[in-house]
Amino acid sequence: MKTKVHLYLTILISFSVFSQKTGKVNYGHIESPGKGGPVGLDFNSHLIFDEKQSYYVTAKDSLENENEIENQRIKKVDGEIKQVYVGKHTLEQGKQVYYNRAKDSLWWNKKYDISLYGAEKNTKLNWKIENETKKIGNFNCKKAMTDFRGHTYTAWFTEDIPVSYGPWKLNGLPGLILEAYDTNKEFYVYFKSVEYPVSNLKVPSKLNIPNYDQRNLRWINNLEYKSFLEEKVEKNKTKAIMLAKEYGVQVATGGMKDMSIEIFE
Repeated sequence: MKTKVHLYLTILISFSVFSQKTGKVNYGHIESPGKGGPVGLDFNSHLIFDEKQSYYVTAKDSLENENEIENQRIKKVDGEIKQVYVGKHTLEQGKQVYYNRAKDSLWWNKKYDISLYGAEKNTKLNWKIENETKKIGNFNCKKAMTDFRGHTYTAWFTEDIPVSYGPWKLNGLPGLILEAYDTNKEFYVYFKSVEYPVSNLKVPSKLNIPNYDQRNLRWINNLEYKSFLEEKVEKNKTKAIMLAKEYGVQVATGGMKDMSIEIFE
């Protein structure tokens, strides 16, 4: 009898492990805070997920060809320079967002002149699902809209892959988000390909943090992040003036909206 019980538990555990449906979506990711359109650098990104968690990363060294990124350094719209990028644009570990469903929490990182690591409770987004549909790749998608931290977002999701994940911090729909953007597409993530379900693919269960950052690691909250951005805006005004003189562009006069796609009230 004990042998039968042990065998039953082994089969049950094995089934539970192997029934986990894992997937991977490849996207393009453009951020252009305050620029009025998708004129930022076009990075590769991907989302890896299973039933318990998701991990999103973009602007990662191993995902990019630095020469291709360098060719995007000066961005123009209708012949007018809208943005100039200097310095290195990717990170060894990339910009990441890890979401744990059981804890209903997010962990993320950003890179300015220093590395920032943040932790926050997941925001329950109030999505409104519209009647409009379209095809993305081979998937039938529905349109949904929500407001989140100073922006109105549109998402196209497919119930063909019934998981509630999406790129960056966008989640909570009854299907996988394949495309997402704000009103002016200053934040714009678009679909490239998907693999689902995938065997032998492990979802990272935490952020990839370099050893030199782990030594002094401190998780910040959203209030601390807002204060950091406000200080950064003031420091960047001098740099913006110098670039404006060099390239003959107009100095941005905005505040936090020119620094981040998240506007904290």
